[in-house]
Amino acid sequence: MAEAVVLVGVIGGPFGVKGWVRVNSYTEPPANLLAYRPWQVQRDDRWQVPDVEAEAHGTGLVVRIEGATDRDAAVAWRGARIGVDASVLPSPAQDEYYWRDLTERRVVTVDGNCLGRVERLFSTPAHDVIVVAGEDGERLIPFVRDVVLAVESDGGPVVVAWDPEWR
Repeated sequence: MAEAVVLVGVIGGPFGVKGWVRVNSYTEPPANLLAYRPWQVQRDDRWQVPDVEAEAHGTGLVVRIEGATDRDAAVAWRGARIGVDASVLPSPAQDEYYWRDLTERRVVTVDGNCLGRVERLFSTPAHDVIVVAGEDGERLIPFVRDVVLAVESDGGPVVVAWDPEWR
């Protein structure tokens, strides 16, 4: 497996009786996952590059992995992680970021106070949120234009309009 692998989904439960499984895509929109190939699938702490047959089904995706011909074989793939080489992903547009490029960055206020580092991000119906881990605990900061003022290039800090006293 290549060094720069990005997790793009996880295999869910079986779909039907002919070896198909549902896929939970981490891409937006979910069907973008169909364009990223080859897939690398991790099961039992081992990565492999199987042949996959994948298609959109309703608002989700279904996949049949080589060798999976029945429901029991499909169940065995549940929970397997799907990754692709970072090189197959499109470059983000200006003012867009891959979450993987934000994790571990320092988060500073406009006054230069360091709040900590981006631990992870998550999405809510309203907006994305960055989880900042610092010496004085964890902060949840909305990832919106009025709060996140800049993401410095070359791994520099994320600059936020945030009072250090706010939790």
